[in-house]
Amino acid sequence: MSVENFAALAKLYQSTVMLLSGRPQQQVDVLFFHNRSFGDYTNLFEIAGEMFRRGSIRFIAVTNNEGERFGSSVPFEANPGKTECIKLLTQDHQIPADNIFYPEMKAFNTREENDAFLELSKQNEWRTGMILTQPHQLLRAMLGMVQAMTTRGYQMEIYTAAPTFTPWQEVVRGNQGVDLKPRVEHIADELERVYRYLASGELASSDQLFAYLKMRYDGSLILGPVERGSNRLMNGLPPHNQVGLT
Repeated sequence: MSVENFAALAKLYQSTVMLLSGRPQQQVDVLFFHNRSFGDYTNLFEIAGEMFRRGSIRFIAVTNNEGERFGSSVPFEANPGKTECIKLLTQDHQIPADNIFYPEMKAFNTREENDAFLELSKQNEWRTGMILTQPHQLLRAMLGMVQAMTTRGYQMEIYTAAPTFTPWQEVVRGNQGVDLKPRVEHIADELERVYRYLASGELASSDQLFAYLKMRYDGSLILGPVERGSNRLMNGLPPHNQVGLT
């Protein structure tokens, strides 16, 4: 392995460890409940319910679609959809319907979900949030959220959460509800998407993520609406390099 490849992988590892271990000290405004493919919701509803009962979160935001794949209008191809998700949260986990929101913007992939969740947060003046998904999906979701906050001009104090136990040999569907195989085999697919979306500029770099997490830690984040492209929003963040992790 080349020095460059090793350094890139090390940054991915560092980023993931930091996301898995970071926890807010106070209640957050909203839990972002990203869509998952069929079978891949293992322990996520339980975590959402427990967080709400403990008072760790005020509201839950779910994705606005009915399981259509990106570019398709056929429901339930990619995931169970918002109606089923809300039903499970309210009926199985006793979360009041008034505490569950979904954006006006429809979303059919993680990038669109981040944009929609931010717009919903802006409308409700939420300043703190938490992304909930499986452990191997947290990095891409968070890199995308940091990028979305920058491009949409709305910054929040964002944390991440994942199950403490994940059955990696469980057979689940992957991105867009396809590719049925053990969850552990989806990790390589996720890594490939991270590299591909970094190259396209859809994700923040790991250096930008490190800078964001440092500002979150020392309380220097500027929360709420900030003019797009403003130096205030990018204060402390290094420039984006679209061809790598730095």
